[in-house]
Amino acid sequence: MKVCCEKNANPGVPLATSVVMSLMIGLLNEGSILYTDNFYTSVHLAHKLLEQSTHLDSTLRPNRKLNPQYVVQAKPKKGNTKQRKEPRCSKEAEVQTRKGTKKKPAMIIDYNQSTSFIDLSDQMKLYSHCLKQGVKWYRNLAIELLTGSALVNAHVIYQYINNKISITEFKEEVTLRLLHTDDANEPETPLT
Repeated sequence: MKVCCEKNANPGVPLATSVVMSLMIGLLNEGSILYTDNFYTSVHLAHKLLEQSTHLDSTLRPNRKLNPQYVVQAKPKKGNTKQRKEPRCSKEAEVQTRKGTKKKPAMIIDYNQSTSFIDLSDQMKLYSHCLKQGVKWYRNLAIELLTGSALVNAHVIYQYINNKISITEFKEEVTLRLLHTDDANEPETPLT
């Protein structure tokens, strides 16, 4: 994680590219694939990563600078994609949906499978969200790190080791333990 609270240290380089490249130090030049959401994705970032033998798999906003014209002018209908012809893009596989079986590009399936845990984590953070508007940014950050990311990650680990418990119940139990109240029910396996 990197908190950006100052001007970009690399003038001429988009801030999102600078952030991603600084977080990737030590992970480049290994032929890895980086999955990002469309906030960080740009053609500039893709080129920088390719220079370091790292691939980028993401969705791309059509209004980004340096986008190819076929991306800018594409108006795909819902459920359709516009993609560059690469061997990985042309392969298709069947996936099970609520409405039945559907063919999708292998690259889309790979992206969805690789980023699904992030979507789940974001969804879990929203349960019993406690941030208020008007709070200073650094307080929001501290609250988010403690009650959002840290608790969600702890919940995932706890469920992996122990029995299933909802995120809300887990947050309540941790809160009661931190407050040292007698209201805390003793779980079968202690929270650590």
